[in-house]
This record gives sequence, C-alpha cells and structure tokens, in this order.
Amino acid sequence: MDEHFKKKYGVYDGIDTSIFKHIPEISCYNLNYFIGLKRGNSVTHDLLFARGDDDNQVDWYIINGKSATYIGYEFTDKGVLNLSDVEFT
Repeated sequence: MDEHFKKKYGVYDGIDTSIFKHIPEISCYNLNYFIGLKRGNSVTHDLLFARGDDDNQVDWYIINGKSATYIGYEFTDKGVLNLSDVEFT
C-alpha cells in the first residue's frame, strides 16, 4: 500500500462501519451513502459511498467532488473496513 494513501486515509483502517451515519434520502438497495469522519484539520466530514453485493462484501469509497476514491472493503459479518488502495476481487 502506498504510504501517501495510508497517511491520507489510514484513519479508516479497521474502523467499525456501524459508526457511520446512513443517508437514506440518497441511498438505495446496495448503493448507500454515509457521513464519514473528519480527517486531519478538515472542518467537514467525508461523504462515503458503499457499494454492496448480495453476498458478504461491501466496497467503500470517499466522494471527492465529482470523483470517488476507493478506500477499502468490508465483509458484512465482520463489520470493519479493511483499508486498501486496490479493489478487492
């Protein structure tokens, strides 16, 4: 994993995803949005996007304006985010 990536998004590694506030108004089925953490000196929270499958995996992204950065995956039976700069397959 790239050190810059780890420094920028490392606060999410191993975090219990149940602490994120779900935004039902813009979410549907396996495509969900959440209010994430405030990182560093930021005055705003991250906007998170979670794309689930019908099995046991959720891919997590941070929305950055008009783009999204993959930050890791979660197995729903574990409930924690595994930080990764490479999408889990």
